[in-house]
Amino acid sequence: MMVLKRQTDKTSAVVRAIIIFLLFGLVNDQLKAQSPEFPYSLNQFKLRNGLEVIVCEDSSLPLISVVVAYAVGSINDPENKGGLAFMMQHLMFQGSQNVGSMQHFIYIQNAGGELNASTTFDKTFFYETVPSNQLGLVLWLESERMNFLEINEAKVARIKEMMLTNAQQRNLQEPYDRYFFLMDQILYPDFSYGHSPLGNEESINNITLDDILAFYRRYYAPNNAIICISGDVKVEKARELVTKYFETIPRGAEQPSYPAAGFAAVYSSRDQTIIDPLVSTPALEFGLRLDGSSPEELPVLRLFEYLLINGKSSRLYNQLVNRQRLALYLSGNLEKRRAFITLKIFLLANNQAMIALSKKLIVEQLNKFKVELVSDRELNRAKGRYRFDFLSQLTTTNQARALTLVEYYLDRGQLPDISYELAAINKITPSLLLLLARKYLKEGKYCFLTILPR
Repeated sequence: MMVLKRQTDKTSAVVRAIIIFLLFGLVNDQLKAQSPEFPYSLNQFKLRNGLEVIVCEDSSLPLISVVVAYAVGSINDPENKGGLAFMMQHLMFQGSQNVGSMQHFIYIQNAGGELNASTTFDKTFFYETVPSNQLGLVLWLESERMNFLEINEAKVARIKEMMLTNAQQRNLQEPYDRYFFLMDQILYPDFSYGHSPLGNEESINNITLDDILAFYRRYYAPNNAIICISGDVKVEKARELVTKYFETIPRGAEQPSYPAAGFAAVYSSRDQTIIDPLVSTPALEFGLRLDGSSPEELPVLRLFEYLLINGKSSRLYNQLVNRQRLALYLSGNLEKRRAFITLKIFLLANNQAMIALSKKLIVEQLNKFKVELVSDRELNRAKGRYRFDFLSQLTTTNQARALTLVEYYLDRGQLPDISYELAAINKITPSLLLLLARKYLKEGKYCFLTILPR
């Protein structure tokens, strides 16, 4: 993954945080169901070749962020060729018909901008933040690699070598990473859903130039992409530039639906202990796949994440880190992979005994949600954090806003309705949380990985 310093403006971030509170009534926890309008002009249009475009006007700073996202990720890797989508991300910087290898970086940095890229389970993002008068430059560069990317054996060999070298370094410097992917394989015993997006030595070496060219032609097409332009620009100018640079790019083949999951509800092993000489501190991973959840339940499950693991006032952080001091470090999240949602937790502890106690406490806290109603005070506190984070993604920086809008659109086929989202959060009750906890928190599906140093 390209890792570059992102565009930030601490002063504007503080100002915008204050605006969030003022505009959306978050000063107290009793946000009304009637939410105000989105504070920026938002427009959407589509080119004849199928390219979707979102424009968000924000003239508060003379900056602009552009996100180009493709509906492709590790789920589209061919069997035994894991890492192809991630490799493709890197190859997109290796030059096109009119742009030399790695010159994309030089153009953007010389213009005073910054850029980055990332590949997820089902999406690939390329994004730049530049002075607003450089929008044409960014769109030209992105159209170049969408239409005229040049790939050869030498470039592929170079990226393969880089990926394998990085993998070796990660194994030494971040030895826990491999167990995150092992948990994925336990939760998703299916190649498309469960393999590492980074691939491994064998799968990377299996990838051929023909595989890459076919992948590029199939997925890196305008009708499989979406552009979001957020910042100091008028929609008429954005439409003019996008049309100029992208409308002549031929439409690609119609995209197939995502692969169906080929796994049952059972797991190969729900409780493993691994001894690893490369780790220095005992660790514990927890995973739970929530099968059969509906889109309407997602806000409730997100709020459950806040109650359990998100923030220092969450139940697990409060118990494991603050009160009983069993864990040295704790993190977790709710992760969505198409129709599936998983709850993941990771912690570090001083010794094996503390790992065992932490494991017991996690089970106790999860099961507690199935027998006790959450108090109104705890629920309102979690709702406040949830609302604040949701609105911050849309109102802090142009880049965060553009990424949020694109990801939301790719997931749901529409732009976010703030009133609807906030109303859905407000409607969540202790009884609803209890009902969903009993539906999804099945102890027979809890998965644990204990990683111990030798």
